[in-house]
Order: sequence, then C-alpha cells, then structure tokens
Amino acid sequence: MPIFTPLQIEKLLDLASRGRIAPVYIFIGPYPLIEEKAKRILDVLLNQGSTLEVYDLRTQEGKKEFSEIKGYQEGLFGFRKVYLVYGAEEISQNKANEMIKSLSRYEKPPFSWFLFSENFPEAHPLYQYATEKGAIIPFPSRRREDLLEIELIYEVKKNNCAMNKEVAQLFLSLVGDDYHHFKNELQKLLLYVGQGTEISESDVLQIVVPYSSSALFLIGDALFNKGPNQTLKLIEGLLDVKTEPTAIIAYLYKHFKKMEILKEFLAEHPEIEKENYYSAFMKKWQEIKGNPAINIPPILAETHPYSLFTMKAHLKKVKNFSPLFQALFQAELSLKREFRKPEEVFPKLILDLWRSIEPH
Repeated sequence: MPIFTPLQIEKLLDLASRGRIAPVYIFIGPYPLIEEKAKRILDVLLNQGSTLEVYDLRTQEGKKEFSEIKGYQEGLFGFRKVYLVYGAEEISQNKANEMIKSLSRYEKPPFSWFLFSENFPEAHPLYQYATEKGAIIPFPSRRREDLLEIELIYEVKKNNCAMNKEVAQLFLSLVGDDYHHFKNELQKLLLYVGQGTEISESDVLQIVVPYSSSALFLIGDALFNKGPNQTLKLIEGLLDVKTEPTAIIAYLYKHFKKMEILKEFLAEHPEIEKENYYSAFMKKWQEIKGNPAINIPPILAETHPYSLFTMKAHLKKVKNFSPLFQALFQAELSLKREFRKPEEVFPKLILDLWRSIEPH
C-alpha cells in the first residue's frame, strides 16, 4: 500500500472491509481532521472484533508508558490488536526498529499500528516501512482552508451534488477553520438540499450557522447588500443566542477597521485591486502572501480571501470611515453609560451606519 491522498480514504475503507488491512497506517495533518478520517477505518476494524490500545506521546507520562510496552501481539480470541499512537513523530529509532522487527515475524501480522502526527518525518524508519508495506495518508497543505476545501469538494461530490466556486468559498468563509463546526454545518446543508442538487448561495445563507469569528462577515455583508432590516435581523439572532451586545459592536468595529486597512493595502497594490473575478483575485492574493518582501497586515493575513474580495467591492460605498466609527462609539456609550437596552440601541446604530454608506 503506497501513499494515499485524502480523497482515497474510501479505497482504504473498502480494502479494510475485505480483510486487506495494512500493518501500519500513518495519518499526517491537523489532529481533528486525521482523527475523523482514521476513525472510519478504525470503526471497520473494531466492528470486526479488533481490540484497541491508545498511547499519547505528546505527554511525558504517555512516552514513559509507551517505552515500557513489549511483545506486540494479537488481541483476545485471535482477533486483531490495534495500537493507536498520538504524537508518533516521538517514537525513537530503536523503538521503531523493535516495532518493525515484530511485524516482520508474520506474513500477515495479527496487529496494526495507527500512527497520528502533525509532521511525521520521511526519514523515520516507520515511514520508510510504510511506503512499502503500509499506508501513508498525508494532508500535505499547511493551510487549513485548503484541507477543508478538499473535504468540501469530496463530500459534495459523494452526495451527487454540485457547488460552484463562489458558493464554496462563501461556505468556507462562514464556517471558519474549526473542523468539527465545518463538518456539522456541511452535514446539515447536504441533508437540507438532498442528493443530486445544485447548492446555491441562498441555501448556504439559510442553513449554515457561521462560526463566531465569521459572524462579523455576515453582519457587514448584510449591511452593504441586504439593507438595514436584514442586518438588524441578523443582530437579533446573535442576541437570541446570548451574544453580548458589546461583542457585536466590537465585531462591527473590527469589520470596518479591516475595510479601512484593506483600502490602504489595495492602494499600495493596484494589481490586486483591479481584479473583479474571485478566481483571479485569489490567485493574486496567494502570490502576494507568498512574497516575503511584502508585509501584509496581520488582520488581513488571517482573513479568508473570499471575505477580502467581498470587502473590496464594498469599499466603493465608503468615502469616509469616521462617521462609522463615531456611530459605533455612541452606541457603546448608550449601552455602557446610559444602560439602554440593546433593542433600543441597535436599530438606531444600524440606521446611522446605513446613512453613512453611499450610494444606497
């Protein structure tokens, strides 16, 4: 079994269900992602009667416990034994050679190793062994958004659905980079649209609950594209789930501050400012991020490209940011010093912001 791409997990599942089980599986990438992928294969083995032992080498106690285990063997009643190791890059060369020697005693070893690592070195003896007799499943990109995009494409295709590039980027910008939230919202969306469906922007906006860090994107986008009423509804929704009113104002302040910084950055880089198609904008943005000579403000570097692309279009409607910041300041004073209720403060705030944006 050679190196497998993330999209080939189904092949490994099929092989495992037919009894073709690798002696070593090495999963490389962010832990929430590789745990979820490995679990699918582990479930097959456990349902076949395999027993499981788990070791975590990310702690000193776990390293000590792992160093003491000897005599790797099959499980009870002849079933397969599965050893799951977190922080597998910490396995010493001597220990690795001991594990390989134990595996080599069998034509078909009655036990398997599942090794988890964020960065497993290719020179490691177990990596070399797995290239010949095991399965290596790397998630090679260091950019979490790339990994989530691969997962999104795979799951959409698996459900015989379709999603264009712009809708996919909208979905990713809303769910953020938390894998569990991403997975939960994607399952909800696919269940809502059903199989064989073209997923639209309205489907995403209707079903997907944005991750907390993505909430400001929705509010800011609504203010420019949907108008004050829709923006107020979104804020009411945040208040209903116990979001602090001052946190919402902070979201809006950060959103406008990001726009202001983006405006200054685009003035210095007209080559990206002129791009009116997202694919071209994203390509130029990645080129700029990859250029060590260009200093990108952290608030922009941490933002999803789709959000920046949307903001770029909105910049044409803002001539002066001062009235926006002043309106937010007055709203915060009303909440903190005058102790006014949020349902009184936010309608006025949204109207003040709306009047400061032109043209309507």
